[in-house]
Amino acid sequence: MSEYKEIGSFIDRTYKVVRQDLINRFKHADVDITPEQWVILSKIGEKDMYQTDLANMSFRDKPTVSRIVDLLVQKELVERIKDKKDGRKFHVRITSKGCSLISKANPAVEASRKLGWTDLSESEYNTLVTLLDKVFSNYSEKE
Repeated sequence: MSEYKEIGSFIDRTYKVVRQDLINRFKHADVDITPEQWVILSKIGEKDMYQTDLANMSFRDKPTVSRIVDLLVQKELVERIKDKKDGRKFHVRITSKGCSLISKANPAVEASRKLGWTDLSESEYNTLVTLLDKVFSNYSEKE
C-alpha cells in the first residue's frame, strides 16, 4: 500500500456511538453503570479474578481498572479481597447485587450489539475482528 490510510478516526467515531448507545440504553433501563464499568463488571461476572488479570483482560491500565473497581465496590456490585499469600494482590468477585445488575443490563447490551451488527454477515463480522486484531497486534508489538 503506497499510502497509509487513517483508521484511528474510524475506530474512534465507532467507539463513541457504541458508548453513547449503551449509555442511553442503560439510562432507559435504569441501570446505574457506565459502559467502562460494564466491561469490568461483566468480566468479573464471568469469573472471579485478580485485579491485575482484570486489567490485562480488559485492555485497560492498572490505575484505570483500580478506579473502576473502587466505584463498583462503592456500589456494592463487587468486593475486593486481599490475597492471603501476597497482600499486594487483590482478588475481585461479584456480589449478588452485581449479579442482579448484570441480569438487568444484559438485555440493553444485547440490543446494542444487535443494532451494531445489523446488515453484517457472520463472515463480515469475522473479517472485522481479524482485521482489528491485526492492527492491535501491530501496535502491541511496538511496545
